[in-house]
Amino acid sequence: MLYNFNINKKANSFLVIDVDAIVSNYQTLRSKLTNAHCAATLKANAYGLGVKKIAPALDKAGCPTFFVATLDEAVELRKILNNNRKSILVLNGFLTGTGPICKQYNITPVLNNFCQLEKWVDFNATLEFQQKAALHLDSGMNRLGLDNNDIGRLIKNPHILNKANIYLLLSHLACSDEPESTMNKRQLLEFHSLIRRLPRVMASLANSGGIYLGEKFHFDLVRPGLALYGSVPGHLQSNLTNCISLYGRVLQIREVDKGELIGYGGTYELTKKSRIATIGVGYADGYQRSLSGLSTVFHHSSPLPVVGRISMDSITVDISSLPENELKEGNFVELIGKNFTIDQAASLAQTVPYEMITGLGRRHYRYYNQTKDGL
Repeated sequence: MLYNFNINKKANSFLVIDVDAIVSNYQTLRSKLTNAHCAATLKANAYGLGVKKIAPALDKAGCPTFFVATLDEAVELRKILNNNRKSILVLNGFLTGTGPICKQYNITPVLNNFCQLEKWVDFNATLEFQQKAALHLDSGMNRLGLDNNDIGRLIKNPHILNKANIYLLLSHLACSDEPESTMNKRQLLEFHSLIRRLPRVMASLANSGGIYLGEKFHFDLVRPGLALYGSVPGHLQSNLTNCISLYGRVLQIREVDKGELIGYGGTYELTKKSRIATIGVGYADGYQRSLSGLSTVFHHSSPLPVVGRISMDSITVDISSLPENELKEGNFVELIGKNFTIDQAASLAQTVPYEMITGLGRRHYRYYNQTKDGL
């Protein structure tokens, strides 16, 4: 798809977010489920891509449940959805004194230890109508969730789940992006063991990767996050669509003689006379410094290597392979997109797609491709 980037002559870069593709990915994920519901995890401003645009589209697509990390994210999301029928859960737990906010905005905390569980019971005792909550059982990740001591107390006092109006038990997979990891089966067995010893309520284990581990991981509710945006690390046959493209403006083109050095530290020496283009995107915009000398940008389908170090506001690219005057100052090149995906960029940068997506900076002019109604 071609975009008319001349509509904003001030922008050095354009981040194109395909909301239609996000909705399509949600529908693809939902189609993989037999009996489970499909939620959407929209923490960190929908992984930095814009919750104000993405949440309403998923709401229209029928998503019943949304997960965020913090209470302020939940309040913002409730205002965006303007719909009290949809469940919004806060993964980071129940903070002291925040009960009235949860009640006001109909927000469901995910309780992460026995102390939070008791505080939620005390808060609910002050209400005419109980507020529901979810409970996180640690199945081996050793991060958030009830630990072995807390779980022991819970099993001895299962009636507390009714007092707390717990409607969902959840846990989180540590290695779902490694399908062959024995940790996945270990956590699955542990989660089964835990929920069998407690009163029957809904259960949830699978994140994005967990959905692709198979139906036995799905339980009653799955919680995709990264997969909504087309990436499921470790699972190549995902049938999901990339939804992110990043374009940078050519700021300057110059001819540089053989033997000259390019960029900070002079780390790249030209082996022949070359044409070098400077692009107005750098690590402050999420194009990571670790991609220096490794990544490739594209002019249409023509690959152009990044040379020299990536700096805060710019990168330098060897465009010698292009005919003269084919690429001009003011034109745009593709930095991330169909030719060089987030997954490929993350692999070269020796990081994960989560960091690449959430790290895309705020300076990009954002264009949301949304032509469907989400239904």
